[in-house]
Amino acid sequence: MSFAFELGAHVLAYHGPLIYQALVRDRVTREGIEGAGRLKIYLIHYEGWNERWDEWVAESRLLEDNEDNAALQKERVREFQRAHKRRWNNKELESSKRPKGEELPLHDVREALRLPHSMKLKLLEDWERITRERKLVPLPRSPSISDFLEEFLQTKAKRSSHERLYGEVVDGVQSYFNQTLGALLLYKYERKQHSDITKEHMSKPLVEIYGVEHLLRLYVKLPELLNQCSLQKEHMTVLVSKLVELLKFMQANKAKYFVNEYQKPNEEYLACSNAE
Repeated sequence: MSFAFELGAHVLAYHGPLIYQALVRDRVTREGIEGAGRLKIYLIHYEGWNERWDEWVAESRLLEDNEDNAALQKERVREFQRAHKRRWNNKELESSKRPKGEELPLHDVREALRLPHSMKLKLLEDWERITRERKLVPLPRSPSISDFLEEFLQTKAKRSSHERLYGEVVDGVQSYFNQTLGALLLYKYERKQHSDITKEHMSKPLVEIYGVEHLLRLYVKLPELLNQCSLQKEHMTVLVSKLVELLKFMQANKAKYFVNEYQKPNEEYLACSNAE
């Protein structure tokens, strides 16, 4: 079985919806799902990133490093920046007309998404278990973020005529989580776990691996992230109101979705973490 990319080759690699420069460090074949034959996978290093982000990826995620694909890389960045703004360009959000360019102040978004006391306690408990007790959230989580969001969507669909709108909010939350987890939402002590679990479950999106413990951390970052979208005030108001509903749903179902016991990692994990 021939490989499309040589060892040491400089390539472009998809990581989520974006494309990054990378270096091929290894390549192997492995058995695919029954009937799919053998798969070609590559160990790649993202150039300019710490080695802890090295990962095994399928050949389909790699592109030749040429001018055409470099242009595609830039276009994907522009498209990602426009994606969330376009998401709200529909009739369901045209409930009022305001002066063009008027935006909801960051302060108002922060106030609306302020965590209730019980959720702040969950964040504190999470921090203590990981940073002080040196434990980890067991992964993959069941129920996962994907399970949680699906139940939220089904619940709202039964009670509201805005199923499409809630579906867009859920899609946006999943996209934000998948893109920000590695960069913004992990404690240093969790990075080896993240590296290990994503190699083990390469075909799964992060929302199917992680649980609401990590989704709750996203809420702390959301005001600043949303502020970069430059949505008009009425669109942002609707979006934030739905995110508040999602947070309340999390709070109401915390016994079902938050983990009860954090796990103690093995000695090898502890040794690697202490060495960093």
